[in-house]
Amino acid sequence: MTRLLLVSALALLGCRSQEARALEAEGARLGRAIDALRDAPNEAKTPLLRALDAEACDHTETCGLKALCSRAYTRHVEGLDKSDRVKTLLAPDAGADQAQVAARLLREAESALGDAQRLTEECAAKQGELRRRLK
Repeated sequence: MTRLLLVSALALLGCRSQEARALEAEGARLGRAIDALRDAPNEAKTPLLRALDAEACDHTETCGLKALCSRAYTRHVEGLDKSDRVKTLLAPDAGADQAQVAARLLREAESALGDAQRLTEECAAKQGELRRRLK
């Protein structure tokens, strides 16, 4: 009976250890995808954001990090896209009616980039917390 309890306890410890290793591996994989996205020049962020979104996650903590960082960089890319559209609308050959559209897009771009700044800071903080905890 004692031997059965010992074997059962060791098996449970082994399962937890395997689960911990899986969480560490998932955290490291998502961390690399997030780092690549953060470090990329703006024009390269869209495909890296898609790559992050395509990454699988099975753990609540890593899935939460992935969702937060994806939301942050989605807002970042949206803001950049809107800023680019504003530049096009304000080109010298653009019509006067385009100015109103450009003004609206500029407000939306500023809002998206403001959200992105706050969210990317949260993303970096949460990523750092997770890295420290999983070491």
